Amino acid sequence: MFRPAILLTLALSIATPVFAQSVATQSVDVNAFRASVAAVRFDASGRAHDSAPATARVPRRGMGTGQRILWTSVAGLGGFFAGAYIGAAIEGDRCNCDDPGLKGALIGMPIGTAAAAITTWILTRK
Repeated sequence: MFRPAILLTLALSIATPVFAQSVATQSVDVNAFRASVAAVRFDASGRAHDSAPATARVPRRGMGTGQRILWTSVAGLGGFFAGAYIGAAIEGDRCNCDDPGLKGALIGMPIGTAAAAITTWILTRK
């Protein structure tokens, strides 16, 4: 089972060329580099201006993209089950068959998922 994946990984790693930059092509002014390193200050007096301490952060408004994706996925899952339930309830037991409501549930699942996910994505906009 893992043999094709291992062979593919091995083939791609062998076929990938590796190039290193030669020392002659690097153009770094050593004196300017040393001067800039010497000018670096690691204490608090090296700051030009302190308007607020480093630990005080401005609270972010809204939620980040990761949170939006998480809540959209959760809403999509809830919409999946809600759509199945509502679809089965709408179809009811009209078919006189051994699986009443299955067709309505199968139709309602993607509709509920899409409706819930799109609605959540729009409502969580910044």
